Amino acid sequence: MIHPNSINNIDQFVEDFITAFQKGLPGSEAQQKMSPSIRNHSNKINDPRLARDSSVLILFYQKGEQLYFPLIERSNGDHKHSGQISLPGGKFELSDRNLVETAIRETEEELGLLGERIHIIGPITGLYIPISNFQVQPIVAYYEGLPQFKADSFEVNQIIETNIQELFKAENKHEEMIYKNGFEIKAPYYEIKGHKLWGATAMIISELEELLKRASLIE
Repeated sequence: MIHPNSINNIDQFVEDFITAFQKGLPGSEAQQKMSPSIRNHSNKINDPRLARDSSVLILFYQKGEQLYFPLIERSNGDHKHSGQISLPGGKFELSDRNLVETAIRETEEELGLLGERIHIIGPITGLYIPISNFQVQPIVAYYEGLPQFKADSFEVNQIIETNIQELFKAENKHEEMIYKNGFEIKAPYYEIKGHKLWGATAMIISELEELLKRASLIE
């Protein structure tokens, strides 16, 4: 349940969130709550020391009296990740000064947003993805005003405006067994607008959920 007095104003929301953020991050313990069981095996596939850097953006914005952040469904043009639900973001480029700039650049490209309206709160716990050998740095930010989305059709099939009131309801957390590459995988996931949010993105969002609880923004 969402705390009824804490989400109808983006400025107050950000202030409360930053207060919790500055007290320390929940870390990998919170991430593991939504970790697929396969990670115990897939950690051996690649060498984390050779991982490529990337970042994703959790971008809060106010719409009416509700708080949202965008998720995206990857398009068929992005064959490797086609159909996946993820946060906007991508790999670090040499032209990027840092991973914050990577997250902003990718969000501008994928969602058609104005970078100057993105205000950074800070990074949360990074996550290594064994299958792709990426080290992902999630960045939390908020958007000034109402975003006017324009998806990059090559990379993004659709933008999923994710209401935190809905996402973190208990009835939207599930678990199923799936079979992939000869492995039986226990896969926790969030359900949002008929989509399944699982894997690395769900693990990142799980830490976000714990931070929101610490800030008394959700129960």
